[in-house]
Amino acid sequence: MSSHIVGSHALTKHMESNILKTSQEAKNARLQNPMVIDATVGQLNSENGTLFRYLAVDRQLKELNDQEMYVYAPVNGSKNFSEGVIDWVFGKHKESILKSFMVNVIPTTGGSGALSNTIYNFNDFGQKVLIPNYFWTPYENIAEEANLGVETFRMYDDEYRFNVDDFERKAKELSARQGRLFFLMNDPCNNPTGLCLTTDQWRQLIAVLNEIAARDIPVILLHDIAYIDFQMKPEDQSRDIFTAYLDLDPRILAVIAFSGSKTFSMYGFRIGAQIGLSKSKQVMEDFKRVGDYSVRARFSSVSRPAMSVIGKIFATPELNVGFKAELAEARSILEKRIALFQSCADLEGLKYLPYGGGFFIGVETKNCRIFEDLVADGVYVIAMPGLIRIALSSVNLNDIPRLVKAIKKNV
Repeated sequence: MSSHIVGSHALTKHMESNILKTSQEAKNARLQNPMVIDATVGQLNSENGTLFRYLAVDRQLKELNDQEMYVYAPVNGSKNFSEGVIDWVFGKHKESILKSFMVNVIPTTGGSGALSNTIYNFNDFGQKVLIPNYFWTPYENIAEEANLGVETFRMYDDEYRFNVDDFERKAKELSARQGRLFFLMNDPCNNPTGLCLTTDQWRQLIAVLNEIAARDIPVILLHDIAYIDFQMKPEDQSRDIFTAYLDLDPRILAVIAFSGSKTFSMYGFRIGAQIGLSKSKQVMEDFKRVGDYSVRARFSSVSRPAMSVIGKIFATPELNVGFKAELAEARSILEKRIALFQSCADLEGLKYLPYGGGFFIGVETKNCRIFEDLVADGVYVIAMPGLIRIALSSVNLNDIPRLVKAIKKNV
């Protein structure tokens, strides 16, 4: 028996890295000195420094009636939202996905809610979740909150290609050791690196998962697609990675974590979806049963205004077309910032990780004081083990040359 006010399972809880806290420090510093560069938070800002807002979202928010605004959201989602998110996520590959899989959508409080529910329900306490060695640090918090740990594989090989070989080695070791494999991958537009896997690389990953599942070991793939709509490729190619899913072993559960926060700039509304796919009826019954239970136990239901707005944009052709045009503008803002960063970095001799899309670009470093050194030069980034994450989503073009020089000086 413990006399401590905190439960024994919570005694070791301590936030080692808090991205939102660091971002607030950067905002406060910028208020004191407008020359401070804030490259901390995953939020898309316009060139004037304010949040990039979509007119399609704003207009629909202002037109919601009381039913659409104030009542509880349906636990299983409105028809427009739940059917629309399948259309949106899979695009032109929707029909082949629905033909090959049973699919179920559970609305969640942001992509984080989808991650948290899945990690909690599909692992045994004390086990480990497999992730790349460069990862969004809250993954570790979410795992620990579920009485789990994380195990990493090397994201890159020596040529800075995605390291399928090390993934295979670690996946087989971990699954043999604990009798289960739970693999979490943030792609495309990886946070913190900007990496985008190819369809062929996804096929290689799935081949490894299939080999493990064939040994009667439970295999769960959790696919975090938070930044899927910010790839630097034509829109009609942006969902091609899902063709690799068609090869999944029938015993595998795939769960896609969708973030309405990122796609629609509705960060404060906390809206997302947990999309389960399997070729097994029993697996999908289990997914829905435990998912519905956790929604009720953890947050009851999601934001009704956000579900209403996103559902309308999904279901109304003219709204959908207009929103996609605005989304293309958002990608264009990012593309210009990335291009300038890469051009300046190349001139300065600053090496950066391969970038395929998203809000962030990564720079490796051996300087364990990189955060403090950059702050001394008026620059805020997110420092991670061996890496700094640079959120170009929130840095205007005029600040990028100075940002690159500061990083080159201190890296």
